[in-house]
Amino acid sequence: MIINGNVQAVAGAYSVSSAGGVKRAASAREVEKSDEVLLSHEGQSFSSMLQKLQSMDDVRGEKVQNLSAKVADGSYNVSGENIAASLLGVRF
Repeated sequence: MIINGNVQAVAGAYSVSSAGGVKRAASAREVEKSDEVLLSHEGQSFSSMLQKLQSMDDVRGEKVQNLSAKVADGSYNVSGENIAASLLGVRF
């Protein structure tokens, strides 16, 4: 839209579009439908899985303790090839 200094025309265009919005809002109040959400079976299944995951701990304490003990006593060894493969798998 190009405004060429005719502010009254711009204000008039705005008031016309505003009046239409008020009319629509009034008719929407008269109908007053209730909202309803229906989830598919997959959506319900996903919701229950998500709730289970959210209730789980973020860290698996047993596994962390086990690996920490192995690192501390020097028995935790990972080959460079496995590390490289994991890095490439994550990146690509």
